[in-house]
Amino acid sequence: MKKSLKKSLNLLQLTFASTGAIIGSGWLLGIYFSAKYTGPSSIISWIAGGFAVILIALVYSELGSMLPLAGGIARYPKYTHGALLGFISSWILIISGAAVSSIEAEASVQYLNYYIHGLYINSSLTPSGLLITFFILLLFFIINIFGVKIFAKTNTFLTWFKLAIPVIVASVLTYAAFKSNNISSLNHYSFMPYGFGGMMKSISLGGIMFSFLGFRQAVELAGESKNPGRDVPLATIISVIIGIIIYGALSLSFIFAVPFVKSNNWHALNYSSPFISLSQNYNLIFLTVLIIIGAIISPFGTGLTYMSTTSRVSYAMSKMNFLPRKLSQFNKYGIAYISLIFIFCLSVIYLMPFPSWQSLVGIITSSIVFTYILGPVSLMSFRKLTPNLKRPFYLPFAAIISPIAFIIGSLIIYWSGFGVLWKLFIGIAVGCIIFIIKDYKKKDFKRNFLPGLWFLFYIITIIILSYLGSKNFGGINILKFPYDVIAVIIASLIYYAISIQTFIKTDEIKMILEEQFISEEFDE
Repeated sequence: MKKSLKKSLNLLQLTFASTGAIIGSGWLLGIYFSAKYTGPSSIISWIAGGFAVILIALVYSELGSMLPLAGGIARYPKYTHGALLGFISSWILIISGAAVSSIEAEASVQYLNYYIHGLYINSSLTPSGLLITFFILLLFFIINIFGVKIFAKTNTFLTWFKLAIPVIVASVLTYAAFKSNNISSLNHYSFMPYGFGGMMKSISLGGIMFSFLGFRQAVELAGESKNPGRDVPLATIISVIIGIIIYGALSLSFIFAVPFVKSNNWHALNYSSPFISLSQNYNLIFLTVLIIIGAIISPFGTGLTYMSTTSRVSYAMSKMNFLPRKLSQFNKYGIAYISLIFIFCLSVIYLMPFPSWQSLVGIITSSIVFTYILGPVSLMSFRKLTPNLKRPFYLPFAAIISPIAFIIGSLIIYWSGFGVLWKLFIGIAVGCIIFIIKDYKKKDFKRNFLPGLWFLFYIITIIILSYLGSKNFGGINILKFPYDVIAVIIASLIYYAISIQTFIKTDEIKMILEEQFISEEFDE
């Protein structure tokens, strides 16, 4: 029998794949950095960021249940707008997804530095810290290579702890803050010391959106789900709701528990291991031990999940002929093992130029959100191209939700700042050059290239607006707040309108309509 992906994941395993990716290093470091950016109003930022992600997740819930494919988020743009858009979205997911495994491993080592000194100095990992990080990445690889069942069981086991530990930490710190009357210091603070600009910046650069991006794991693993039509939408939405509750509680407890901030200067906070420092401030030795355990388990589970799902993206790129066909070869456990090796090597490479959590989070957030805004475009294009295709989950009010999701994604990208976006543009440009070199001799180059051309102009427009925009986001302040935000919203609406009119009936769409679609995805 032909080797293929195994359909073995149930609802709990899919939910915990997404939840495990959401509850990672974000609670260990994202809570702290978001508070530095925006002060007490970071609580609102976490809740707002979570609900923004829900809108995007709802879009992918319909797509994932309709076409349950390994690496589906990378495939949908190609099916509706041709090879260029498919390649760019896949390329971005590869370069960002591999980086998440690295950043999660780095977060664990940064917290371990509290007890094993010399792993993390001057905001960067030392050679010994990098070595330990490498071995953590190697462990991610080893667990994944033995099949999706081993991965799912390991991740489910870890996720139970990842849910319990942050809840305990938030509860105990809140109780300690009230008991010591530390809560009275809040009377001296402005709730929003850095204004709306600080809140917006914290969503993109403070780790808020980065933390919620893990919702996509259930969609990426849909090709290995026993009942994707029911389980993928449920797993996606439930995981985001769990994330909002946990991160909201942690953010509240952090604001309550942090010692008095002189002159309301939250930028001056300086913790290498934030929650450990707070627990020690209240002499909570047992909580310190628990946080150390959480600092190992939480990022470990998230990094493990991202290495698994990103290898599905490289597998999907291979199936779409964007990468060598060898990357779609399976081992006896039903794992595309060469794809997994490729992602492992890429994750290791990231350790060299980005040896800290904060140095990577902004680039990862913006790059992944660039691909997520293609979900609303694909959804509305599929509605027009395949109106009669079975949709186990049919998103109501999609014509309203889709443009709103597109706008929200655009704003999150803009809030990352010009300093992040110009670097990201270089990575995207390299991908485009590779595509052109690889594809220019094909007879259907124009058909592959032109339908997705709007996306390149969209990226350039957002970067130009970022350069001209508010100084809060690294711009030269020609477009001051709120006119910069208004400009991004208008540009987003224009490009969204263009995008849902430029779809084409690709070969994959024709196969879907003929019910002859990619049979190996459904073989047992």
